[in-house]
Amino acid sequence: MNKWVQRIAALVVLLAIVLGITYWQGSKVSVSYQPMGEDSPVVMTVNGDEVRAEEFATYMIYNMKYYENMYSQYGMMGLWSDDSSAEMLGVMMPGFAKDQAVYSRVVLEQFEKAGLELSYSNQKELSTLRKDTIDQAGGYDGYLQKIAQLGFNDQTYMNFLYITQCYSALNEYYYGSDGIDKPTDEELMEHFRDNYISAKHILILTVDPSTGETLRTDEEARALAQSILDRINAGEDFDALMNEYSEDGGLEGNPDGYIFTEGEMVTPFYEGAKALAEGEVSDLVKSDYGYHIIQRTALDYENQFINYQADLATQMGRTMDALLSQWMTEAEVETTDVYDEINYKNVYDYAPAGVAEILNGSDSDDSAASDEAAADDAASDDAAAE
Repeated sequence: MNKWVQRIAALVVLLAIVLGITYWQGSKVSVSYQPMGEDSPVVMTVNGDEVRAEEFATYMIYNMKYYENMYSQYGMMGLWSDDSSAEMLGVMMPGFAKDQAVYSRVVLEQFEKAGLELSYSNQKELSTLRKDTIDQAGGYDGYLQKIAQLGFNDQTYMNFLYITQCYSALNEYYYGSDGIDKPTDEELMEHFRDNYISAKHILILTVDPSTGETLRTDEEARALAQSILDRINAGEDFDALMNEYSEDGGLEGNPDGYIFTEGEMVTPFYEGAKALAEGEVSDLVKSDYGYHIIQRTALDYENQFINYQADLATQMGRTMDALLSQWMTEAEVETTDVYDEINYKNVYDYAPAGVAEILNGSDSDDSAASDEAAADDAASDDAAAE
């Protein structure tokens, strides 16, 4: 999965956590996407569709809150009030918001182009989700306070959830059980056979993989490995020698060896295994870890296929994330001067109606609490010194 797709997925999870969302049955409400901030200046266009400052600011604040939450888990509080961290991360926020704006536009565009509509259950899920969030927040005002902490007002919040449902519907349309672009089992199996091999090995280490500490000299490792290879060539059992001498930390969990494709193992190991016929044993193969003696093994493609289907589809570029990445790459994106003006310091000035006031009040409270904590710490230090 692309990094920006992972980040958007993580943001959706963060939203659920912060809002304490649960699902329950409720009355149906028709849900649709409503353009954001039509009175605010245009920040960018995506395939000719305008993205205005309120929407863009929502995405930027949302990303800022995501990083604030992530860093707080490591004990780093006040991320955006610390000049060093704020400047380091702040330069990335417009780009993240831009990615999310492009994501939103191409999802909506492709959803409409495919002639899709949200199902009754999808719409019901969105409307009941909103009602449940309001109830859990103790009413509409509390709900606005909660969603504002992530940059949303009522409409931008619902638009965001609507877009995530559109993405899910597109995924089902293209890659669901009857998806129009879902690779067939025959295509996946062909890719499996063409690209995957299996092998086991005896590894004699020169360095500890976890610490980098030298375990033996290269000459010592090579001599030991060669003595083992000589015994194999003389007819001794490969598996018996592997279980006695191999220093591969994954041996216990993979006693029959590994199934892999290019890029999943260190290059010398992959190339050494690929050059072998089934059952053949290699000469010594050197890698950064030490010396390998590799035996190519027969891969039971039929029985292993089910375990690799998702990976195979990803490698073939036949997933929703790959298709979305293609759409985003192909999108015609143009920014305006306003795009260059918005940054992490002034983004609240462009936020949706009511959001900036709530956030500024929250930031003031956080600052006061931080100052009070600092004063308490200073007083404790003074008392200790006395």
